[in-house]
Amino acid sequence: MVWQFLALWVGVPVLVGTIVVVLMVRIRRTGEPGVLSRLEEWVVAAVGTGAMLVAAGSAVLLVGTAVQVFAADPSRVAGFPLANALVPEFTEKSDAIVGAGYESVWLDVAGLPDGTRWLLSLESALPLLAALAIGVAVSWLAIALLRGRPFVRSLPNVVGVAAIAVLVGGIGSQVAASAARGSVAAFLAERVITAGDMGAGPYEGLTGWTLVLDLAPIGWSLGLALVAAAFQIGTRMQKDTEALV
Repeated sequence: MVWQFLALWVGVPVLVGTIVVVLMVRIRRTGEPGVLSRLEEWVVAAVGTGAMLVAAGSAVLLVGTAVQVFAADPSRVAGFPLANALVPEFTEKSDAIVGAGYESVWLDVAGLPDGTRWLLSLESALPLLAALAIGVAVSWLAIALLRGRPFVRSLPNVVGVAAIAVLVGGIGSQVAASAARGSVAAFLAERVITAGDMGAGPYEGLTGWTLVLDLAPIGWSLGLALVAAAFQIGTRMQKDTEALV
């Protein structure tokens, strides 16, 4: 059943899109043909088609998640970190378990303020925008390769925008997620919902506003920025070569 679904909704669109891309590029390509072999053309076309589908899917999900965030009530918010969590009772069934606890919890909250909904929307939207930018950049590069002119003036700008989108999407989504959960905790009254110790021992609850950043998006964005710079140099060299010829 899974393979049938993948073949119908992934394989068929990629195959049809690849054929369309190859035919369109062959019709519109001008000048001398590129150095790609027939097999390489089909591989590049398949990659470009997949990138187009990723971009289109990201755009659809972007709208869908925004509608869901603002229309749902109550709203389910997951990933709240817990503090002083109690040991789950089911762990007592095994003598081999010497320690246990919960790390996070999800909550269905009614009447969330608009500011919190905007933060939750940004948490989902920023990574989708990054995926959209990457999909556009990859499909743009694939078409340029198929046309035999990979060093076009617009490509470094597209890759540069993708680098910025990866940085903002990766770091911004983490900040928005943390701020959204802090906003929910404030809405629910932090003194009531958060963990603490009233003198009779610690009791479990949500943690305060915490932010632990994964810095991997910075590395990815710097790598894409270097790729953009390399294409910029290639574009200048190609322009100079054409001027000499």
